[in-house]
Amino acid sequence: MSKIFNTKVLSIITIVMGMMLLNSCKKEFTITVQSNNEAWGNVIGGGEYKKGTIVQLLATPATGYQFGKWDDGNTDNPRSITVEKNATYTAVFVIEKVDAYFSVSATNKVYFSPGNLQWSATNGGSTPTTHVVADSATAAGTWRFAPNQWDMIGSANSNISSTYTGWIDLFGWGTSGYNNKYPYMTSISNTEYGNGNNDISNTYYDWGVYNAIYNPKTQNTDAPGTWRTLTEHEWEYLLNTRPTASSIRYAKATVWGIVGLIIVPDSCSNIYYPLNNVNTSSVTYTSNIIGEADWAKMEAVGCVFLPATGYRIGTSVDHVGSYGVYWSSTYYYISGEYNLDFYVIVQDSSGGDYRTRYRGESVRLVRDVE
Repeated sequence: MSKIFNTKVLSIITIVMGMMLLNSCKKEFTITVQSNNEAWGNVIGGGEYKKGTIVQLLATPATGYQFGKWDDGNTDNPRSITVEKNATYTAVFVIEKVDAYFSVSATNKVYFSPGNLQWSATNGGSTPTTHVVADSATAAGTWRFAPNQWDMIGSANSNISSTYTGWIDLFGWGTSGYNNKYPYMTSISNTEYGNGNNDISNTYYDWGVYNAIYNPKTQNTDAPGTWRTLTEHEWEYLLNTRPTASSIRYAKATVWGIVGLIIVPDSCSNIYYPLNNVNTSSVTYTSNIIGEADWAKMEAVGCVFLPATGYRIGTSVDHVGSYGVYWSSTYYYISGEYNLDFYVIVQDSSGGDYRTRYRGESVRLVRDVE
């Protein structure tokens, strides 16, 4: 009797285990799919699936965006997965990259540097530094582009000297360091600056032509000759003449609380912000108030921002945050040269304004599109 009972119990256990195994084989797992930003794109392929099922996930970006990767680093799209357990897959969408070039003549296009030019005797530290220059020698200090487009030194430029350990970003004309035209010059004698009665274009007096410059965007140091300064006619064409896909060349704005000028790339038709009062200087900087999120989108498609950095005479700095003055490489006459002036060049059909060469002004360099 006991033997018969044990046999029945064993049979029941076997049946139960079989049913459990069968149910296990039929178990479904949940695959969750999502976007890092629903406005930037959507994902399909999620649902309930049996173990071992091969499922295809598809990430579809919205207009103006592109698929970057999945959150686990996989870059396949569509992507096939084999269901093994409950899992979540997040598609990472990014703003669509464009070739953000700017026409400076009917035939020539350029890219802008990622920030204004800066110089320090010590790379912002305590130990004097040197950098490579075009004639294969070395020169004192370190040149770099500002970490962000809106960065400016402001009133601290009044500390300018050969030994000042901070950064400066307002320079007399042609003070690349070549031929004793040092970036820390404070003389108010025009004849001490630049290249005599000549343009500095394509000469070592041009900051970008002469110096190696650290580029925070690439985290590399660009060789001398990688960058250059725009001529007066190039500035004029850029702001007053060139055709663009958006019909916008520039607009005054306040970005991250800093006032300045936004320049829009030629080919960018979607700049993600409805700019007001475009292509005119007869407005205030409050025409466009742009916060962090909107500017991140605009910068991603190549928009350039020139902050209103003011200017320096000797060691006196003035009009920081209200007046933007940027050098060109064009000579005007003995006491002046052309520059970009937010209040002048965009109104003046001659293409520019001239100022005394000893005035410390901002430098934003470009490189030619090859």
